[in-house]
Amino acid sequence: MLDSVEKIADGDKGKMLSAVLQTPEMIETALRFPLIGSLDQGDKTKLVVIAGMGGSGISGEILADAFPLACPVIVAKKYSLPDYVTEETKVVAVSYSGETEETLSVVRQAEARGAKIICVTSGGKLKELASKNNWPLVLIPTGFQPRAALMYLFIPLLQVLSKLGVIEAQEAEIVKSLPLLKKLRDEYAPACPVRGNQAKQLAKKVAGRIPVIIGSSGTTGAIATRFKNQFNENSKLPACASVFPEVSHNETASYFAMPRDKYNFALIILRDEADNERIKKRIEITKSLLSQQFGGISEFASQGKSRFARLASLILLADFASVYAAIIQGVDPTAIEAITRLKREMSR
Repeated sequence: MLDSVEKIADGDKGKMLSAVLQTPEMIETALRFPLIGSLDQGDKTKLVVIAGMGGSGISGEILADAFPLACPVIVAKKYSLPDYVTEETKVVAVSYSGETEETLSVVRQAEARGAKIICVTSGGKLKELASKNNWPLVLIPTGFQPRAALMYLFIPLLQVLSKLGVIEAQEAEIVKSLPLLKKLRDEYAPACPVRGNQAKQLAKKVAGRIPVIIGSSGTTGAIATRFKNQFNENSKLPACASVFPEVSHNETASYFAMPRDKYNFALIILRDEADNERIKKRIEITKSLLSQQFGGISEFASQGKSRFARLASLILLADFASVYAAIIQGVDPTAIEAITRLKREMSR
């Protein structure tokens, strides 16, 4: 099936692949999004809270996990703002739709406490609040599923935190990453056959199974969560995400003890050149302990020289593989009926 461009197109009813294929161009576009308003850069930033859920919130998780930070960055994925937030805190609200009720709840609490609020959104109530209160705003294009607009959310977030002095400027490294990402896009594209296409190969391994993705804290930990989320929403697969070294202290015991034929897991390990040496040793030992139980292990190393390039290379793999896995299983990668129904019921 995956060697047929026509069958892939037929299975991709909502055209999710068209969004994935645009990833490098979306990055180029996102670099040019203007910041409406000005950031208060008078005082040194001491604490940042990024408020966001789902496909929007993962942008904050990746940033907080993988980039060196000049101050604490907390990702709030709930209705309430942490108690320690004060008027000195920078709160960055990230909501693709601008209607995410948890994020809006956090924003209202941040406003009540006098925190400095910055918004990244395509519209909705969040845009209205930003315009009404003259909060700094990055306005991004509409028309995508939030999970398909990751780079429209992630790039502005990197730029905002760079301007706040929390991370180093990333624009030059982002631009340098584009040739690699375009090359990988072509290698994972529908026209590239399974034999030479890592994304299609991964899709075949996980289709109809429960993927278990393990990254490493500080490098690929949040990327493992992105893999899980994409398998959940695009492929409609239950999935688990964990990180080294924590996984060595709990889940490893259960995976080692399970009979091979009792569960239908597929183990995926993500690697990065910046992984701690002790992490690398843990990975090798874990592979020797668990390979038999899982019937083999899939390993994927990030590609590229810069931190951004390496993260984006794995994000691209997850995006393509999750769509292909959906097509193999005969499900629409775009449709998320259960989540849509839940939101509709919550709005009543």
